[in-house]
Amino acid sequence: MTSPFTPIENPSLFCRFCSKIVPAQLDRGIAENGKTIDKKSTFEYSCSKCFKTSCYCGKDLLEINGEDETDETRTYSPREHYFIGEEIFHKTFDENGLVVGKENGSNGKILVHFEKAGLKKLIQDI
Repeated sequence: MTSPFTPIENPSLFCRFCSKIVPAQLDRGIAENGKTIDKKSTFEYSCSKCFKTSCYCGKDLLEINGEDETDETRTYSPREHYFIGEEIFHKTFDENGLVVGKENGSNGKILVHFEKAGLKKLIQDI
């Protein structure tokens, strides 16, 4: 049996319609009929500017007070898996960045926003 999952509710996400990083609102979790909402479920987030929705799999989202959430900032490595809403440190840019999305149609690329370096596409899970 799978355990219930509670994703972050108001993350900053990259809206592919606005082409900006905006605050987003969790609309709902979509699970198959009668199933528990877990990491295999899909979650809809709406953009606070254009109100269009984007869907993310639970395995890509940071969990509220869960096993994924940590006070420690991880150093970026292409071999690791990162969660939307997680803060990471990139040695080349010498700064922390926030994971704000996944590249459309690609599980292997994340979108990370850095204050100085801007929005960057980084690979993961290789």
